[in-house]
Amino acid sequence: MVRAWCLAATILLMPLGQAWADSPERDENAALKYWQAIASLPKLKEADIQKFNEQNILKPLDEHETEILSKAEYALKLMKQGAALKRCDWGIPYEDGLDVLLPHMDGARMLTSLACLRARFLFGAGSNEAAIDDLVAALALARHVSQGGILIETVFGYNLENKAIEPLLPYLPRLDAKLIKDLKTRLDALPAVGNPAKAMANEELSGLSWFVREVKKTKNKEDLVVLVTPLFAVEHEGKRRDFAEKARAFVEECGGAKEGVLKLAEEVHPSYELMAKKLDLPLDEFQRAFDQESKRQEKNPVFKVFFPAMAKVRQAKARADVRRALLAAALDVQLSGQDAVKNHTDPVVGGPFEYAPFDGGFELRSKLKGQNDKPLTLTAGTRSK
Repeated sequence: MVRAWCLAATILLMPLGQAWADSPERDENAALKYWQAIASLPKLKEADIQKFNEQNILKPLDEHETEILSKAEYALKLMKQGAALKRCDWGIPYEDGLDVLLPHMDGARMLTSLACLRARFLFGAGSNEAAIDDLVAALALARHVSQGGILIETVFGYNLENKAIEPLLPYLPRLDAKLIKDLKTRLDALPAVGNPAKAMANEELSGLSWFVREVKKTKNKEDLVVLVTPLFAVEHEGKRRDFAEKARAFVEECGGAKEGVLKLAEEVHPSYELMAKKLDLPLDEFQRAFDQESKRQEKNPVFKVFFPAMAKVRQAKARADVRRALLAAALDVQLSGQDAVKNHTDPVVGGPFEYAPFDGGFELRSKLKGQNDKPLTLTAGTRSK
């Protein structure tokens, strides 16, 4: 077994300070490094990943975890190399529609989990610079995922980005001013954040355009039902269930033949361009525009199939924007004190964030609510027991 002190000797002697801002301008494709990193990952059980995600961030690593990190060292090295590049093209064939696979998402999740795990180890060992190196690389990976061509990649990247800052927060009050200033510079130099509006073209290609192409190939109503059934598939208790009866009802609602389905599908195409323009509006303005378009298309079953999650995507973007702003505010508060929070405006609801100090750190709160219906918060430091 690999002991913790062995891992420490390996990691703590690695070169530090590999800042994004210091990377030379190159046109290499980061995805090629990431694919190699994913292929080099140790074989992990789902229980291990779940354990990493659920553990207390401040809890010391056990022997099994340190052994996994030792095996993942090369994969994390490749991840850092990919993170140092700006351009990332995952090479996903979006035109394959429902048949397309997105293996880079699972791979990126595992790399992020391992980077966060190693950052926990490094923070605990007092090697703050090396821990931040890992987290900045994970953030770059998250941004690269969010730049992918369809909405699920965009939102998944937001989630990875949020995960990648979690190990930093308990240790933020312990970081010196120089390290915080360097971190601010590196965060500013990260790849651009994925934008749902830019994903709409590929969303249309992989969704409605693929669907139209496949509908044209069908020969009868039963072919249509078989084609449509996966659109109503749901995950329940880890198993996929297909609802053929819903697919059959959909076909009937479209007129019972492919000519009716194709006519309704053509009426949906303009909605992609319209929503792409509206996604960059403030959250409340977007919601009004989406509600109006949904009402206009309320009798179109094809629209209902391809656009149900649009509002949730825009809400996910809003939460991600607020979390980034909360982190920026927290870094400035740590550098300059409580009054620095006044220099930061909530990008979604406006106004300053609420500041609440406690023994061992502070909390910043937005008025925007998260998925748990509670205000989004960022907690820097740890509360004394």
